[in-house]
Amino acid sequence: MLLFHRRLIALAIIFIGVCALLSYQAVELTIVQGAQRLEKAKGRLYYTKYLPTWRGRIIDSKGRVIAEDVASYDIAVPWDLITGDRAKATARQRARASVGREQWKAMSPEQRQQVADVYLPEQLAQLENFWELLCETAKVSREDLIQRIAEVQKKVQKTAEVVWRRQEEAHLKRYGDIEEFDQQPIAEQRSSHVVFFAIDDETAMDFIKLSEQLDDAIEVQHSRNRHYSQKEQTVRLTRSTLPRFLRSSSVEEITLPGVGDLLLGDIRSKVWAEDMKRRPFHYGDDLGGYRTGDEVGNRGLELSLEKKLRGLRGRVVRDRLGNEIERTSPTGGSDVQITLDIALQARLEAILSPEIGLMTVQSWHRNKGLEVGTPLRGAVVVLDADSAVLAMASTPALHDEEDVNGYPWLNRAADGLYPAGSILKPLVLAAASSEDIYTEGEEIACTGHYFEHVKNAARCWIYRKGYNFATHGKLSAVDALARSCNIFFYELGTRLGFERLLFWYQKFGFTQPLSSKLTDFSATGSQGHTPNQDDIVRWKKRGELSFETVSMAIGQGSITWSPLHAAAAYATLARGGIWKSPTLLYAGEQEVVDIQLNPAGVKLAMAGLHDSLTKDYGTGSLLRYGPNDRDRIFDVQGVRLWGKTGTAEAPPYKQSVDAEPVTGLDHSWFLVMASHTNETKPSVIVAVLVENGGSGGRIAGPIANQVIHALQDEGYLGELR
Repeated sequence: MLLFHRRLIALAIIFIGVCALLSYQAVELTIVQGAQRLEKAKGRLYYTKYLPTWRGRIIDSKGRVIAEDVASYDIAVPWDLITGDRAKATARQRARASVGREQWKAMSPEQRQQVADVYLPEQLAQLENFWELLCETAKVSREDLIQRIAEVQKKVQKTAEVVWRRQEEAHLKRYGDIEEFDQQPIAEQRSSHVVFFAIDDETAMDFIKLSEQLDDAIEVQHSRNRHYSQKEQTVRLTRSTLPRFLRSSSVEEITLPGVGDLLLGDIRSKVWAEDMKRRPFHYGDDLGGYRTGDEVGNRGLELSLEKKLRGLRGRVVRDRLGNEIERTSPTGGSDVQITLDIALQARLEAILSPEIGLMTVQSWHRNKGLEVGTPLRGAVVVLDADSAVLAMASTPALHDEEDVNGYPWLNRAADGLYPAGSILKPLVLAAASSEDIYTEGEEIACTGHYFEHVKNAARCWIYRKGYNFATHGKLSAVDALARSCNIFFYELGTRLGFERLLFWYQKFGFTQPLSSKLTDFSATGSQGHTPNQDDIVRWKKRGELSFETVSMAIGQGSITWSPLHAAAAYATLARGGIWKSPTLLYAGEQEVVDIQLNPAGVKLAMAGLHDSLTKDYGTGSLLRYGPNDRDRIFDVQGVRLWGKTGTAEAPPYKQSVDAEPVTGLDHSWFLVMASHTNETKPSVIVAVLVENGGSGGRIAGPIANQVIHALQDEGYLGELR
């Protein structure tokens, strides 16, 4: 009896297991794979055609459309014409017809080929005539068409190899070596391929007529192409406001082939695996999902705004008789307005162009490390009072970038990280006042060198042989900032202490990933570098923390940030202590933080920045060509200015791959804020950075002056001129 019960229990367990397995399979087939299998079943009864969508437009701050999809025509040719297989197949058909069906069956493959070869030259000649006719209609050379065809063949062959490799791997897993794998033509080898993109309407009509004569040889396809109407511009700049050695009465016409390239980016028609993983098409559940041949944002705004710009394709379902069962119309992507002024952007890129000469080493730069005529790299950022990006230029431009340091296509304005130099001094003053360790009216004496018994380190910039080891004497905060006295700010840095100084730099946005927050708060972007706790512990053990503190107080040491970070920090001063993350989106999301600056400290900082550009002793007021030979840096009328120069030690620099690194160079900074003369607060903020240029005032200053002229000409600092 016991044995019977055991057997019964065993049978029950087996029965339950079988039922569980069948239930699992039922759930898998009906729920997990239900939608997929339903689509396959429908596919046997219905035919689904997907209708193309289009990307949204990108519009600048003045309403100019700078990127849009434009309807056009493409000309496609079947794969068997591209490879010549159709000519071979036709020759074979004619050969078989000439000898008859029965005799053809009796012939060996070699004999059949011999007969086909008789007809092949005629078919190849017809194919060549076909290509010549295409060239004539499209108005292109035969060499051009040959290159286009070769590119199509290369692309299809590469795709086929990938597909066959995956199919063979799957075949081996399933059958092993028992059954030999047979390569079958992939979809691209059974379809047509575009050889002429975006042809005009007149040419399209010629091809339509031609396609009616040449049955199944030409397809005129409706398509859309991304058009950047403001990409190519010619800018006219007067040379009358340039530094003396570049100045003339002439007007320079500068043709720019890729205005805003680094910011706008572009699209690609190749969908990558990560695109499909991020947003799979999955049998049409998401009509915005990625499929082969879709347009995808490749870089710049086209990439970061992909979710907004991407549309939803349409869908038409028909039965086997051709009757329409269901229709979903396509929906275009959303238009996006950005804060960029494309006209101002073009002017900035023209200012940085080689034709103007401001980004080329000049004799009066006194750059001892680089020869006169050497091209310089750099960037300019322009923000409005709310930290909206009006323009952002980086040089070299995308089309002529040759960066031997390994940074191709680097947007130096947003992603380039540099030591800050003296442009940090007004931030240090505002922080010291906010911490109540400096009170208005207090004077600090410039002694030439900060540490009593160390004369060769932590010095003021005028305490050197060229200035007869001069000092500034006793200085108030406003004078110290205007004269950029290092000793004054060494003292403020020491009073703050390393960690509190670092804390305030972070409040001013040093470690914020600003380049990503321009359009997408969820992305990661470049952020400034600041020392970590391990660095602090190491410096304390070595007794080096005091020196690192004073170095960081004047923007040297282990800290870096981008021109965008610098502009955002100065905009914070201009707003009295309200930090806002810069944005490129019109009415876009911005992080807003009140960093709680003491109004008295802000007032002192702004006064010092104003004197720096307007007083003769200010480091940003005069362009010094040589002893007793100088001009004013800014010659713009009707504006109020605040600003600061900065000269920061640069790492070794290689002018070419094989060249020896050049040491002892300095990066040049100039931060300037401006408004119409009737306004008391800045309305625009400009950050200029020139890599390895030298003196901030001498090299970056004249560029800042030209940017202010451009802003005035575009109506940002008063009426249009």
